[in-house]
Amino acid sequence: MAKCFLAQQSLPPEADAEQVEKVGRACAWDKVRLGEGAQFYVNYWKIGAAGLRSAIGRHIAEGRKIFKKFEQQSPGTILDHHLQANVTIYEGKNVYVQMILTGTVFIIVNAHEHTTLTRLPQ
Repeated sequence: MAKCFLAQQSLPPEADAEQVEKVGRACAWDKVRLGEGAQFYVNYWKIGAAGLRSAIGRHIAEGRKIFKKFEQQSPGTILDHHLQANVTIYEGKNVYVQMILTGTVFIIVNAHEHTTLTRLPQ
């Protein structure tokens, strides 16, 4: 699983409105599939898949930021269909969430604890 490493001076561009809308629809319609890491962490965080979907939906409803994702091997290159955010799953607990858009309404979500002190802004 990719680690969340980000220097403030190299913030990726924000996701466009259509991408954010697709993520919101997928969360609302239960069209989210969890990656292996997210499956572990939702149990560890005791929120379940529905809790993670709900947290992402709240993040969007509150107008918080979702960013496009840089390719790790080529930091200036944006990965098509990959988004990322610093999402609050419950009070005092923020986590790194990666969303992969598919050709349908489904999205794939990976999530894990932050691995650095530098985090995406909300």
